[in-house]
Amino acid sequence: MENETNIIISALETMNATKWGIFGLLLVGLELVTGTTYILWPAVAALAMAAWVFFLPLPWEMQFILFFILSTVLLVVGHLYLKPLMKSGEPADLNDPGRTMLGRRVTAIADFDNGNGRVTVGDTQWKASTESGDPKTGDALVITAVTGATLIVEPALKA
Repeated sequence: MENETNIIISALETMNATKWGIFGLLLVGLELVTGTTYILWPAVAALAMAAWVFFLPLPWEMQFILFFILSTVLLVVGHLYLKPLMKSGEPADLNDPGRTMLGRRVTAIADFDNGNGRVTVGDTQWKASTESGDPKTGDALVITAVTGATLIVEPALKA
């Protein structure tokens, strides 16, 4: 056990800019595989340590203290400020295909009865409902919402 500890400490004592750079690049590669951004921040900290140690050699203890402090600060800042920016904007439609149909123009394929009828979207027929009267066959409609497998439609404005 003591021999293993001595091996680890001697490896840590030999940390230099090259080893920090290799460690940082390995973490970047791991980040590319996972895509979580949580490994990105220690990777950036390791690459920063490589630059720091290259220009200002420090004892290994100080290197690791700075690495852990920098990793923690980058992780907190990245999680609180940068990750929300990366997710801003329109949400992805990957798990919500109905969202891609909002605003799309469709055609009634049969007369609506009591606000319920059928429309075509591409080459597929869908159940539809509206609160704006009863559209007739061939009327142009716009999808305003999707509820389950039912499209909520409204009359399209004539151009």
